[in-house]
Amino acid sequence: MSFFRINIYLKIKNYIISFFLSKKNISIAIQNILKKNTKKKYFILTSQLRVGFMLLLKFLKKRHPSKNEIIFYPYNLAEMVNVAKNLNYKIKFSEIDKKNGFFLIKELNKKINKKTLGIVLTNMFNSSKDSFILKKLCKKKKILLIEDNAIYFDNYSIKNNKKFYAGSIGDYSLNSFNIMKNISALYGGGVATNDYKFLEFSNQEFRKFNKFPKKLLFNQSMIYFILKSLSVKIFYELFFLKIVRYAHLNNNLILLKLLYPSLKFKKEKFPSFYFSRISNLSKKMVYLQLIDRVSRNNNHEIRKRKNILYSKLFKKEKIKQIFIFPIKDYNFQNFNDFPIIVKNKDKLNKFLLKDGIETKMIHYKNCAKIFKNGTNKSKNAERFEKNIICLPNHHKITEEYMTYIVKKIAKFYTYKN
Repeated sequence: MSFFRINIYLKIKNYIISFFLSKKNISIAIQNILKKNTKKKYFILTSQLRVGFMLLLKFLKKRHPSKNEIIFYPYNLAEMVNVAKNLNYKIKFSEIDKKNGFFLIKELNKKINKKTLGIVLTNMFNSSKDSFILKKLCKKKKILLIEDNAIYFDNYSIKNNKKFYAGSIGDYSLNSFNIMKNISALYGGGVATNDYKFLEFSNQEFRKFNKFPKKLLFNQSMIYFILKSLSVKIFYELFFLKIVRYAHLNNNLILLKLLYPSLKFKKEKFPSFYFSRISNLSKKMVYLQLIDRVSRNNNHEIRKRKNILYSKLFKKEKIKQIFIFPIKDYNFQNFNDFPIIVKNKDKLNKFLLKDGIETKMIHYKNCAKIFKNGTNKSKNAERFEKNIICLPNHHKITEEYMTYIVKKIAKFYTYKN
């Protein structure tokens, strides 16, 4: 019993239609949907989330020249921190709580000073309550809240009988439409804001940008079709699972870097394709998925049910060596992959792979170590990096398979004891 852990949300039908769709003003149509979703006046489409972040930090540097410090979670995507580094911001990391992965507010408060421009809230494990605590702190300290909403898109909470979405809380909210995201368009992203001056700045910058490279789109299209093919169970079991198992069991870095592109990260200057506009093809893919509210709602509900089931299964098994992140609201903390903190991560992974169970072994990195000359400044981020695995959670993953995974994990720790 094996299933491909990855789900590519972009349907082949929408991929093909995108080449022939001739709808006018498609950017405006996308922006109108996303402005409503984020409760912001403006939505700026970019070729990647990181490009939107780059534009935003360039703009804020001009607008607030005396403020050059920005605060991140230490457990984060290294490429995001590298954007701030390349723009000569002073990067600060504030320790996270080992119990929920959110900022330790008392320590965060001490990190803020007159030079602090803002805080980046990476929606990762946090509840909406956590987000509003941070928003209140930023308002009190008169600093900006930048919300990275790459993996929480369409997650929401209900307040006063009304939905509000992740991505509507920050002063600026970053979104990703890259190949692996809920709204999947090969390459794409955007920034939601109420700041008209930033809109003007971005439009001026886009005039200097090039068209998005066709070669990159072609390469990503090939990856898209390969991943779609592997989602067919027989192909996955016959070919890809064997490659995954071989890569992990033999620690083959060449193959592991193909499985986890974040392993390729280097602290380097911006690549040339950062300075390019989102392609019309990607816009069409985004549009076709955004207007399909039925699929979006179904995807959300399916993930939600499976997150609830994983929680129940682990609670029933009572595995002492497993830590489950507290979930206060399954609509808001609706994880694309179900995260757990484990002991003996590598041995557990090899044990599961022998039974055909593939998990996501690399989530984010301890960026405090990467960007502080090798000195680890965050024990909890280091713990997360070394011990978090993510379990598959999408429409093809059956409840029977989820039960099988959890029982196998329980068996591993019983055997270890």
